Amino acid sequence: MKLTLFLLSCLFAFLAGHMVNYSIIFLSLEWFDSHSIAGIGYALCFAPPVILGWFAGVYCDRYSPRNVILVAQNSYFISLFLLYLAFDQSADTQLILLLSAAFFSGIGWSFVAPARFAAVVFYVKPEKLMLGSIGLNLMVMTGFGLAPMLLKVINVDFGWQGVMFTTVTLLFVSSLLLLPLKIKFKSKPADKALAEIVESLKFIKGSPELKQLLSLAAIAYLLMGPMQVLLPTVAEQTLQLSQTGQGNYLSLVAFSLIIGGLLTMAMKKKVHFGWLCIISIALAGAGIASLGVIEQLSTSVTLLIIASVCGGIAISLIVAGLQYFSPTQYRGRIMSVYTIIGQFIPAMSGLGAGIFAGLFSYQTALLLFGGLIIISLLLASWRFKTIRAISQLESH
Repeated sequence: MKLTLFLLSCLFAFLAGHMVNYSIIFLSLEWFDSHSIAGIGYALCFAPPVILGWFAGVYCDRYSPRNVILVAQNSYFISLFLLYLAFDQSADTQLILLLSAAFFSGIGWSFVAPARFAAVVFYVKPEKLMLGSIGLNLMVMTGFGLAPMLLKVINVDFGWQGVMFTTVTLLFVSSLLLLPLKIKFKSKPADKALAEIVESLKFIKGSPELKQLLSLAAIAYLLMGPMQVLLPTVAEQTLQLSQTGQGNYLSLVAFSLIIGGLLTMAMKKKVHFGWLCIISIALAGAGIASLGVIEQLSTSVTLLIIASVCGGIAISLIVAGLQYFSPTQYRGRIMSVYTIIGQFIPAMSGLGAGIFAGLFSYQTALLLFGGLIIISLLLASWRFKTIRAISQLESH
């Protein structure tokens, strides 16, 4: 029961957080008609974790990660308040408030994501940790995928005020669900934060499994930035969909990521762990790259589903592997490194996608990032011998 409530709280939090991110992207395009500003805003949503994420991992090992979540989610409320103030302002003021909102969203992501991954271990038995981790990752992916559809539906019927109200409600309910879920956390002696960060990095460096899994995560997350920044334009300009149709198209990502996570649960004892990670990321990259140049709706939908399912499989396997190879005393910091990768890489790839789309075209930007992912996977399949050798986590 506790795990169910925790995962529901996670779903509401990640859904609300991604609605903030998508609001920043859509408002950038609506107010300024600029992919570059959308890319900058998206980058700011995930730039603070590059610095704050390291300290978030330390705090999650020192203090109760549940308490870290409850405090950090307040940053999203600040972000939404700034967005609300931006309406009916001059263009210059709107830009300042929009980017400030993106920055506060980034502060929230810095702490909420690693704290959620550090907290899940307190709500599952040790033998169920892999399933609990995949379940949490399903909530992450569901929030990411459902956010644009929910935002568009609400925006069409109730405008941006409806979007703001819904997002605030989701955040409030998420925190409310977490309040009774107290955990027995033994506070650890406080060392210097930088010393703890260095210690965890040394441990990761000495573990080929963790090092290679985190590298695969970095390659996989190259997909996320172009998807969030450019797929709205694909839906509008290439496929010429209505507002509701655009939201439905983008929501296919959520459906497919969930299917990918569920398939991972079903296949975890039947497939080769290492090779499935590598092949899934390669197929996802190839699928996303082709979306900008395909004008037929049925083909585009099919490719988006296949690419997202493969992405869901890869990320679910990576998260399960990281939890499996992470000792308890390092888990908060190791998962914070993962969440930094999962936030910084999409931020930079989203910024790059926005810039390339402005310089060339969104089709070219998608092709460039797809090619980068495939080349990176070819190198990984050659160099990552440890991951290639892992058949199943349970038997490793």
